[in-house]
Amino acid sequence: MKKLLWSLVLLGTLHATTVEQLFNVKTIKVTSEKIEKSRTYNGYVKIADDKIYSISLTQDGFVKNLTAANIYDKVRKGQKLFDIYSPEVYKAQIEMLSAKRFNADLARNMEKKLELYDVSARNIKRIKNANKAFKYLPFYAPYSGIVIEKSITEGSAVKKGTEVYKLADLSTVWVVAKAYEADRAYIKKGSKVKVTLNGDKTVYDARVDFIYPIVDIVNKTIDFRITLKNKKGKIQPNSYATIKSIQKVMTHLVLPTTAVVTKGSKHLVFLPGEYEGEYKSKFVEAKRVSSTKFEILSGLKEGDVVVNNSLFLIDSDVLINGEE
Repeated sequence: MKKLLWSLVLLGTLHATTVEQLFNVKTIKVTSEKIEKSRTYNGYVKIADDKIYSISLTQDGFVKNLTAANIYDKVRKGQKLFDIYSPEVYKAQIEMLSAKRFNADLARNMEKKLELYDVSARNIKRIKNANKAFKYLPFYAPYSGIVIEKSITEGSAVKKGTEVYKLADLSTVWVVAKAYEADRAYIKKGSKVKVTLNGDKTVYDARVDFIYPIVDIVNKTIDFRITLKNKKGKIQPNSYATIKSIQKVMTHLVLPTTAVVTKGSKHLVFLPGEYEGEYKSKFVEAKRVSSTKFEILSGLKEGDVVVNNSLFLIDSDVLINGEE
């Protein structure tokens, strides 16, 4: 290994190294670092299909006293949504009470009829205890969620089969993202992912739980889905999401780019020599892993000391001839 001449290459021209540069030489140790093999995708939050509920009526009627009169009102299961008057239900109440005096079996049949009209058990109990028919009966929410659609207002007349409310339970939500076909290895069902949302520093650890079965014929992308728990309601549908899929994490030897000189397809570093002020070059096998780091594949071991600001120590013969 020959002793290097002090020199500096700038824009292809050699300049003599000053004494000040000599004392500016800095060294750094080869370190081991975990490097992940990953891909990042974009997606959005949507309401889970299985968390959308329709509330429809099984009788004609008239509604009043709405407790969820607005879109996005919160509804709790068992909460009274409105009072409803249905001539059919009113008639069925009278029939049940009349039958109760004469024929227990017939009374039970009439009670079943009320159940088919979606009259709740507590309403039936109330009718039986009071021994009277009620014109308006409370209608209780069968699900919890927020109102995302509604077709009634105070005093509305409704027809049997009408969907009066559509609710969405946001306690869990879906994140749907797109990946190119070439990235199938990163989006297998069960693959671990990290999800972040715009304006939210929280990192959600999750897994891919569904791969959509059809490839987008235009973009050649595959949709995949992640389910996130959202008990506090912090995650809002339609939010922009970033999904990071990590295939593997491995430990590698690394050096900053300032410590590695690239000449064509070759890479070299400078090691302190036997004497002070003496530096020797050494070719290594390296691969750039980021804008600031090289992975050292061979030629060095962890703890080896090399020059960090290596551009101060480039010898013209080394650059031209590739000699050490």
